[in-house]
Amino acid sequence: MTSETTEIQKEDLRPRCHVGFSIIGSSLDLDAISVAMNQASAQTVRAGTKTVLGPQIDDVWSISSPLGPLKPLEDHLDWLHSQIEPHVSYLGDLPGAVRTRVYIGFTLSEEQNGFAISPEHIRLFGRIDAMVEMYIIVNFGDDSDEANGQAAQA
Repeated sequence: MTSETTEIQKEDLRPRCHVGFSIIGSSLDLDAISVAMNQASAQTVRAGTKTVLGPQIDDVWSISSPLGPLKPLEDHLDWLHSQIEPHVSYLGDLPGAVRTRVYIGFTLSEEQNGFAISPEHIRLFGRIDAMVEMYIIVNFGDDSDEANGQAAQA
């Protein structure tokens, strides 16, 4: 195996992150949310829209970190914090049936075994009563024993 191939494989096994925020509910004024949150490029989906998983149940307004997936998780969370924090009062005034959600996707590989979320981010998510969903994918690489279905031997 060449050093270039080894370097590419190591790069491919670096942690990857995705962070997003959603407002979910019925009959949402999606344009008003975009204006209030100062997010002209927010993604929106109306209830009833056909998706890969079937019809969308609720209206959804969402934003996602524009940072690349190889940037550290803390950078993504700092970005999200900067987008939400100025609008805490607005988010707190949303009707009770409206839900807020923070999505954190993280891919681990090789020697990584976890990640941390700073208390300032956790406090912010609590202030807006957001459900935090975390998805963790473990990538052992193509030529590891685990990926080939073989137990590692000591």
